[in-house]
Amino acid sequence: MDQHYISRKLIVAKPSDPLVDVAKNMSLLNISALPVVDEKGKLIGILTERDVTRAAADGNLNTVVSDYMTKDVIGIDMAADVQDAAKLMIDKGIRHLPVIDKGKVVGIISIRDVAKAIIQI
Repeated sequence: MDQHYISRKLIVAKPSDPLVDVAKNMSLLNISALPVVDEKGKLIGILTERDVTRAAADGNLNTVVSDYMTKDVIGIDMAADVQDAAKLMIDKGIRHLPVIDKGKVVGIISIRDVAKAIIQI
């Protein structure tokens, strides 16, 4: 994966983090999705704006990340290319892919990053 298109300033959440605090940080940092990792740094989920909106609609922001994160997270290997990321996003109907290298999350690529890459190709 061309590293120019991966968000490398990686911010992650833990499943036990208070959802309201993570949502505030996402808003302050203009982040639309966060990988959720366990204590060993292994990817176990992703928290998106959509997940936070669902919690707000339920009136349940005073809970933890694990209650609303997407658990069946799809990631992409660092060795993949941008076209692989685009195809995976289209096929699965998702907008964010955690990038994995040697079993650890090293970044995230968004549909916006993919669009930028396509424009530059």
